Formats: sequence, C-alpha cells, structure tokens
Amino acid sequence: MTGAEVAIAVPVRDEADRLPRLLDALARQVGASRFTLALFFDNCADDSLAIARRLAPTLPYRIITDCCDAGRPSNAGLARGRAMALALSVAPDGLLLTTDADSCPAPDWVAATLAGLAEADVVAGRIVQQPGHAAPLQARLEVYYDRLHALRRRLDPVPWEAGDTHHWTSAASLAMTSAVYRAAGGFPPLGHGEDATFADAAARLGFALRRDGAVRVATSTRRDGRAGGGFAAHLATLDTAEQPPLVAHPADEAWRYAMQAEARQRHGCDRRFYARLAAPLRLPLAEIVAVAAECTNGEAFAARIVGAPPGGMRTVTLPDAERLIAGLEQDRLEGAA
Repeated sequence: MTGAEVAIAVPVRDEADRLPRLLDALARQVGASRFTLALFFDNCADDSLAIARRLAPTLPYRIITDCCDAGRPSNAGLARGRAMALALSVAPDGLLLTTDADSCPAPDWVAATLAGLAEADVVAGRIVQQPGHAAPLQARLEVYYDRLHALRRRLDPVPWEAGDTHHWTSAASLAMTSAVYRAAGGFPPLGHGEDATFADAAARLGFALRRDGAVRVATSTRRDGRAGGGFAAHLATLDTAEQPPLVAHPADEAWRYAMQAEARQRHGCDRRFYARLAAPLRLPLAEIVAVAAECTNGEAFAARIVGAPPGGMRTVTLPDAERLIAGLEQDRLEGAA
C-alpha cells in the first residue's frame, strides 16, 4: 500500500468548540503518510466551517469541504456517508480513515492505522475517554466487553487480529481501502449504528476486520451529542439508570464464537464435514452447503451461517455477566493447562 492516497473523512455538526482540537491532533501526526482531510459540514448553525477555513492555511495537510444546509434533522450515517464520498473523491483507489469531530486521535493514529491495514481489510481503533465528564459505568462496560472479545479470540483465533486487541467497532476510528468501502456498500443512512452495520456487511463478504489496540482515539464523554441514539445518549442513559445495564449472556456469546470457529474451519471441506454443523445450528444441511458455496472464504461463511444459540440470546445484568465470564475464563485456562 506504499504510495496509496490517504483521506480522512469527518462529519461535522456544530463543533466550533472541539473542531480545532481535532485539526491540531491531525497536524501533530508522526510517522504518517501525507493525507487529505475531508470535512462534511452537516447543517451547522455555528462557526465550524469558518474555523476550518481560517485554520486550513496553517495546517500541514490539505482540507477539502462540503456542506449541507437543508435544515434536516441530524442523521449520523447519512452525514458520515457524505464525508466518505468526499474522501473517495480524492482517494478513489486509496485508503479511507474516519473519525469524529469531537475526537482526538493519538499522535501515531494515522501511522498505526496504515500499519494495521497492511494486515487486514478493515481496522477498528481503540476508543478511550477524554478527561472531563467521568463515565465510570461506561468504563466498567468497556472492561467487560474487552474481556468478552479476548474470550472470542481464544475460542476463534484469526491470523489478522492484533496481539493487543479490543472490542470496539466505532466510526470514531475506522479505516478500510476504498475498494472494501465500496464493496460493502458504504455507511448506511442510519441515525446511529452505521459503523457496526458496515463492519457486519464487510465480514459477510469475507473481509478481515482487525481491532487494533495500537490505534487509539480519545473521544468526548459529553451527554449532548449530535446524533440521536448515539454514544452521548447512551452515556446519558447510564447516568440516570436505576438498575445495572443488561448485556448479552456471555455463555451465549461464547457459543457463537465457538460455532464461528467451527464454521471457519469447515468452509471449503467436503459436504460430510458440513453435516456436523447442521444439528447445533439447527439448519438443514442443504442450506448450509448452499451458503458455503456462496461464500468466498471462512470469514464470510462464519459471519453468515452462525446466528443466535438454539434457545435465543439471553440478557443478564452487568454484575451477573462479570461473574459468569470469570467462570468461562477459568474454564479456558484449565482447558489450556
């Protein structure tokens, strides 16, 4: 990928206070290739665009802009899609990165992301909280989800995963080649969750997603976010919750991970090997064989064929999940001994 054009896509909506910090963080990138910053201004009612124009001549990278003043409600997926379209215009055969206007990438964010893209088709960075408004329950959730992802990789190891990995799949730090972005259909115009939806589409096509802990972005813990139902709304909900948050039962997730590993290993084998998947997945053998034939590799097959456990996905409170995953971790340690 040496010499590939690099573009960073960022949607902006009323970020006059935080945008300068992002621009400065990108100016301080070390060991990075040259890049273009593509800013899409989504119905801004403040001075965000004027600030970008004023600072642009002082920055060591090129800025291109587009804006919409239609007065429509915020739509995170639509705005990010517009920013990505702008990035594609300068890197049609290159590398695309995206983050948020209220985020602050680490000094080696671009370099670490490009190193990750040499190992996988899509790279998701680790998201950390910026100093300021504390979110202790969110921090606890993040520790739990990191433990769950570590269990996943013990049950279903893949060669492209980072040694220092994490659970995040967030557009605050996501990167891919232009070809992968187009093939997976881009970011859908969803109010929130466009990042996870894109990542799932990429996996179902067989593209490798690397969750790389060396790629780091600090993001705001504000509660007045720009996207309805987004991260800020999630934090606000945690602040006022009277009961612990509910999460998927770790045993059900572990079942999915183990079945994905099984499916990955069996893809491309003789029909009789697929028969071993039929009972646990509760699917007809003919359907399993047909899906396998449509998939280019084991990653696509694992993503497409494995659904919920036979009894469905259960939910438990976070304290119960923490206790249950400790047992699963101990079982894995004893099994490896």
